[in-house]
Amino acid sequence: MLLGDVNRSPSRFTRDATGNKTPMTTGNGGSAGRIGPLALLPVLGLLMVGAGLLVTGPAADHPPLTAEDAVSRWFAARRGGTATGVSEWLTFVASTESVIGVTVVCVVALIVLPRAPRWPEALFLVGSVAAQSALFLLVTVCVERPRPDVPRLEPAPPTSSFPSGHVGASLALYGGLATLAVTRLRGPWRYVAAGLLLMVPPAVAVSRLYGGMHHPSDVVGGLVNGAGVLLVMARALLSPPLRRPERAPGAAPGRSWAGVRAWAPDRVPGGPSAGARTDVRTVRRGPRREPGGDDVRVAAGRRAAKAAGGGGSRGDGPGPDGAGREP
Repeated sequence: MLLGDVNRSPSRFTRDATGNKTPMTTGNGGSAGRIGPLALLPVLGLLMVGAGLLVTGPAADHPPLTAEDAVSRWFAARRGGTATGVSEWLTFVASTESVIGVTVVCVVALIVLPRAPRWPEALFLVGSVAAQSALFLLVTVCVERPRPDVPRLEPAPPTSSFPSGHVGASLALYGGLATLAVTRLRGPWRYVAAGLLLMVPPAVAVSRLYGGMHHPSDVVGGLVNGAGVLLVMARALLSPPLRRPERAPGAAPGRSWAGVRAWAPDRVPGGPSAGARTDVRTVRRGPRREPGGDDVRVAAGRRAAKAAGGGGSRGDGPGPDGAGREP
């Protein structure tokens, strides 16, 4: 029977110096593990600014960027009918008003509908949408790129063409919902739901090209911006925190004491059983000794042999002929 059983069964546990089973605690390492990835967001912003300056500067006169105007003209020549209506609907789905509205509804559902509020999931969704928007505004301030030189289906916003804010926002929102569907739901249908959600950002990207609102590299930049934010926020808010074992009382700093129980069969001639089992508790990573200098296993074996032989001193055990010695 194990000593010190806890009321619940944690996925990971350790044992203290007395052998009691205790759950591993996160300590400060868990909080640092969750907050640390957020430091990558400024790095992502700088990389996006550098990519925008490269697209509008040295790389603008080199393939494949030199073919972007031809792509815009190809889409403009094929407008009309149902495709235009679908493009307008997708533009509305990825607009600022729609993204904010869908995010608010999903966050309220995550907090109110479950028995226990899902705060990490709600923060992940809000943080992804907000961080993507912040990085988008940062890049558009630093990078100035005109819209494609083709007739446009809607008035152009005052921001730069690089990157596409509609594409980045749709990936942050619907990609975030797909992530929650795969990681938090059960059943095979969750993959179907995630697949349908992940179809929205590419469709929005095509609609922005169709409407003459962005160059192909602009929508690629929007996809990279949204995907990078999702990866960072998922690592910070959805992944399990780093766990650190609790140091046992009396253990030296920097050492991890963990009691391990084992059964050591000892043959005791003349004892009540031929294979009496002794409960031995060994200690890893530390020179723990029994009082007197003997190893813990040797001391435990001697105590078991004494108890099985009926007690007494070392000279009281059975002799070679199987009879006890005379006092």
